Amino acid sequence: MEHFHLLAQKDYQPGDVAPSGYLAWHEWAEAQYKAGLRQCQWGRCGKWKFPQELSSLVNRNTLQSRQGPVERVTPVCLCCARV
Repeated sequence: MEHFHLLAQKDYQPGDVAPSGYLAWHEWAEAQYKAGLRQCQWGRCGKWKFPQELSSLVNRNTLQSRQGPVERVTPVCLCCARV
């Protein structure tokens, strides 16, 4: 007796919102990567997210360097913005 599983995913376009679900997210991420979008590390949680997953909030930190204070601005992802 043979078994097989058929998983049908919708076609994702560049810029679509990330779906929930492990397999669906990987299909979506592959479409984003093929379109030239890349993940970057967000400021508050340190997770790697695509640009569509970012909120309008930003973290502003003043850091000390050898030349004096430097302001670092990092975006906040949607998950951290909801908290």
